Amino acid sequence: MHQCYYCEQLFDSKEDLYEHVEVHSDIERNKEIMDRKNKDSKK
Repeated sequence: MHQCYYCEQLFDSKEDLYEHVEVHSDIERNKEIMDRKNKDSKK
């Protein structure tokens, strides 16, 4: 068993886990980009 360290969801294979974790990394990256845009627009 493999567990996602973001949401603690369980997966049977590493491949499933890696595919799932990509979703989280995309979300985190997008959050950072949006945060930066928001800070820039407030100036």
